[in-house]
Amino acid sequence: MLEDENLWLLKNSGRRPVSDWIVLIKEANSAFHHRLDEIYGGNEDLKAEAARMALRVLEAFAGRYGENRSVIIVRSTGRVNLVGTHIDHRGGSVNPISVKQMWCVFEPRDDDLVLAKNVESSQFPDEQFRISASLPVKEKIRDWDAWCHDEFEKRKDDPSITWSNYVRAAVLYFQHLNTKDEGSFAPAIKGMNMMVYGNVPRAAGLSSSSALVMAAAEAVIRTNALAIQPVDLVEYAGFAEWYVGTRGGCSDHAAIIFGRPGTILHITAFPVTVEDAALPSGYSLVLANSCIEARKQADTRNAFNSRVAAYEFGLMMLRKNFPQYAGKLERLRDVNPERLGVDEVQIYRMVKSLPASVSRADILELLPEHEPEIRHVFRSHDEPKQGYHVRRICLYGIAECIRADMVPRCLQTDDIKTFGELISISHNGDRVTKVVDGKRIPTDNSYPNTRIDALISDLKSGDPQRISQARLCRQSGGYNVSLPEIDMLVDIALATPGVVGAGLVGAGMGGSIVAVVEDKHARQLIENVAEQYYRPRNLLVEAEIVNPVGGLCTI
Repeated sequence: MLEDENLWLLKNSGRRPVSDWIVLIKEANSAFHHRLDEIYGGNEDLKAEAARMALRVLEAFAGRYGENRSVIIVRSTGRVNLVGTHIDHRGGSVNPISVKQMWCVFEPRDDDLVLAKNVESSQFPDEQFRISASLPVKEKIRDWDAWCHDEFEKRKDDPSITWSNYVRAAVLYFQHLNTKDEGSFAPAIKGMNMMVYGNVPRAAGLSSSSALVMAAAEAVIRTNALAIQPVDLVEYAGFAEWYVGTRGGCSDHAAIIFGRPGTILHITAFPVTVEDAALPSGYSLVLANSCIEARKQADTRNAFNSRVAAYEFGLMMLRKNFPQYAGKLERLRDVNPERLGVDEVQIYRMVKSLPASVSRADILELLPEHEPEIRHVFRSHDEPKQGYHVRRICLYGIAECIRADMVPRCLQTDDIKTFGELISISHNGDRVTKVVDGKRIPTDNSYPNTRIDALISDLKSGDPQRISQARLCRQSGGYNVSLPEIDMLVDIALATPGVVGAGLVGAGMGGSIVAVVEDKHARQLIENVAEQYYRPRNLLVEAEIVNPVGGLCTI
């Protein structure tokens, strides 16, 4: 087939009049419903919900843009990461499932105007932007990270630009990729008329933001006939989302792209690889929303970005403190016994060399040779009042990378006990409270020299039990982005019979938890969190069994 024919098919595949789509949805045995079978693994409840949502977004599009339009339908998802939290941007692996759905109906325009509308218009007012007016004139962006920071500073107090930032992120990044050095667009990305509708809860740790970024990215690809491989799209989407002001990795986007029904993914980065394992037979995943929104406002953004900065500074210090390993320490995931050819005792010695807490002045004094890089990192957040907790944060990241890589073997060998323990240990690194003598008190996730020395002593003891408890994979470290309410939900779950593990979902500071529970106890878990968490707060019960579904696709 000729190249231009390939491009035509890419651009026009799946494009139908709105009325035709509606007929397909209403016909129970149509190709549309056969496609839903593939996406939802034959789960009739999920398929019925998907059909209802697709119909509603199409009808909303017709009502706002007109009935005689020829449109394309894109479906994105949220995600729940089970083990491998806060480490994807350090090269660590993740073990997510794709959940729920976000629908985007769109038609290409002949100009560069993007109209973004949402079925829930009272919560998401109409927004629009011109691509050419949103990018530099007559020059290519040289540093996407720095440009995103500058743009965020310009618009952070503008209340008229809200949810469309996630659409802008994808559209503007793809135009950036297709801009020549002198600033001309090649090609110029076309605008779109869009209608969006989803059931991925906002600010609940399920990555509703990345779901929208991915829906917009797929729409741009289809509208402009861009030939992009999935592994490249993972990286592009991760960079694109920097536009909204956070500095995360690309694991959420990978989970959305590669999601499969009934499947837990194991995704590594740099380079991207994807393995999968079936959801353990006899077990369910229960999701419980704390109903505290994990919004990416100034305070939480500072908290997230300052922890990423602590990772950066810690790795710089380890390279300096242990020059014999510097050539192997490309990312934090490389602080690993296997990678460095050392035992775990040596890893603890490396961690012990890191300061427990440092100020910005301390960092500049300790790493004067890295001053330009350090000042660049400073730009993403305000200085933490208590300093950068480099040691406990880096230990969390080092240990979590190890835990995340243990998951595939646990699933392959049906070692669900260890799988659940890994989830719970991971959450312990995020904890801010624990229960002692019936009272919830602040937890201490610090690792002073005496604690590290004790771990080294245990590893050298020859006592199998002491050695097992001192292993790196069992160390929580201290990332500390949970909340007392999140910790309470986890503790309720862990006290329920049949629960093998529970932990925070997402970046923290609110959001949801996930628990792995035996099927026969799943309903009891939901009732326990309803009775002990939701009802005393007069909240609607937002706990449910979730099922892995298929990922990003054009219908």
